[in-house]
Amino acid sequence: MAALSFFAQQERARRASLTLFVLYAISVAAIVAAVNGIVWATVRLFGYSVAQNIFVITPVVTLAVIALGTVEILARLSLSRGELAALLSGRPIGRGSVQEDERRLVNIVDEMSIASGLPAPPLYVLHREQGINAFAAGEVPSQAVIIVTRGALEKLSRDELQAVIAHEFSHILNGDIRLNLRAVYVLQGIVFLSAIGRFMMQYFSGAGTEEGRRFFHLPFALLGVGVFAVGSVGLVFCRVIQASLSRERETLADACAVQFTRNADALCGALARIQVAAEGSGIRNWHADALAHMLFAPVSDAGWRALIATHPPIEERMRRINPHASPGFYFEKARTPRAEDRKKASESGHEQEKEKPKTIVPRRATGVAALIAAIGTPGVEHLEYATSLLSYLSPSIREALGDAEGAQAVMLGCLLDSELTNRERQLRALREHCDESLARKAEVLAPVLKELDRAYRLPLVALAVPTLKGLAAPERAKFMAALRAAIQADGRITLGEFVLSTILGWTLLPPARRAVAASAEAALEIAQILSLVAHAGNENAAEAQAAFDKGAAILAFPGLTLTPKEALRLAQSSQALSRASGLPAADKARLLEACATAVAADDNVRLMEHELLRAVACVLDCPMPPAIAALDPRLLRK
Repeated sequence: MAALSFFAQQERARRASLTLFVLYAISVAAIVAAVNGIVWATVRLFGYSVAQNIFVITPVVTLAVIALGTVEILARLSLSRGELAALLSGRPIGRGSVQEDERRLVNIVDEMSIASGLPAPPLYVLHREQGINAFAAGEVPSQAVIIVTRGALEKLSRDELQAVIAHEFSHILNGDIRLNLRAVYVLQGIVFLSAIGRFMMQYFSGAGTEEGRRFFHLPFALLGVGVFAVGSVGLVFCRVIQASLSRERETLADACAVQFTRNADALCGALARIQVAAEGSGIRNWHADALAHMLFAPVSDAGWRALIATHPPIEERMRRINPHASPGFYFEKARTPRAEDRKKASESGHEQEKEKPKTIVPRRATGVAALIAAIGTPGVEHLEYATSLLSYLSPSIREALGDAEGAQAVMLGCLLDSELTNRERQLRALREHCDESLARKAEVLAPVLKELDRAYRLPLVALAVPTLKGLAAPERAKFMAALRAAIQADGRITLGEFVLSTILGWTLLPPARRAVAASAEAALEIAQILSLVAHAGNENAAEAQAAFDKGAAILAFPGLTLTPKEALRLAQSSQALSRASGLPAADKARLLEACATAVAADDNVRLMEHELLRAVACVLDCPMPPAIAALDPRLLRK
């Protein structure tokens, strides 16, 4: 099944986690043995008299230092993925940033998030780092962040930066980010000694840290050399672990980035600029060693690091990306400064608003196989669709999405009913749960949002998410309470409201997931989900039963029965989705294929059905691109 390409990557990442912990155990044992060996050699060489239990105390102290490094990173990253950027002295990039390079990055990420079906990840810049680099981090795709260096923003052209971001999106979609984050927890402990020694050498030698702090004290600088030498044992094992995890994944991410953008020259150009730049891809921060496997390019591949490099050599990567051009061709081009990019209307913000099309017309019809195969594997057609969609989005709406109140107002405005009585009930509910100014802003934006095609609804969610994630947890909870109150104010919940609430709820306030060993344990919940999907596109009970039966045939479970439409409760469907979120990857694949089969049972994929399918995929952490090509244009407004 084509869909398994995405799910197989998830399973592969899970198996790699087992390898990671085995290598970690071996490396810790080696570090303890090395420290014991150094202590034994020192005692024998200088004839020191030591306590008899010194070789018990030494391993305990060594293990304590390793544990301290792991606990430190766990404590910081448990707060949020943004803490990873803070470790590297990064700062967030606001959607309303007035800096040209940062606005360009925001627009690139917006396009790719819509194209891939992911919420737009929050962005951070390492403003002190002039090397060209980037990385993505997070536990699951919907909770990812992307971090870039100042050098990448300033030195790469738009196409080159887009290629780098596409590489990082590939890591998110391939399930690499969770494995990489686990590796950080593990590796920070075993490189902690070397990191302390490196910091002491920089600080006390007068060379200065990346923050510019410096002080000259020769004895402490020499002590730092000694600490670094002992910690280098852990550094070597860190590189071995990182190389075992990342080399093949970097090659895959390069290939996926080219598939996404169809621009091999841009990715080769970005790598060439790293090769010829004085700063290369370097990151000076002392946490960089533990993060080397996450980066777009290695911090350094000189000397012994080249033997156990975390990434293939740059020239080798370039030959694989584009075997028809010599790396020297790209190196020569990279020696000229970045050409000024031609501004897009969406980036300059000064062009007049374009006339909006009535709908996005599909190029061809596609079926179930295309809907499922697109999960985790967006292509250039999705990127072109996203670019086209964004170019027609009202500047007033894009501006509103740039601040916290505006993003909340856009989401709430999408819910406000055209019918006056219902709208008044919704506004009263909003005033009870949020500020008057927010309710008023939602009311002002509602008519503008109503003019948009229905195909804009989920892209607006994707664009609002990074701003909403910037709210404190109590503020996010307050927003979700207001949104649910507005939905319930008119006494009914439509499928469109259910989809919006489900995607926002799982993205902003994800509940704890409980693992389910196999689909059979959640058969009732799966039947509930499949019943919801079957009824979504079929008013006739016989047609809904036929759609359900086709989906159930994919699952091959005995005893699955269709829930009658009048017995369906969306609250129960939410609970069923929550249970299904803990399914193994292969079972998620079958469930999604069953739902897609039910959706396409009548050979018509309505927009509402497709949005519901994407909501199910969101809960299952399986980002589904906007397969607008699968839609009948006559049904887009239904």
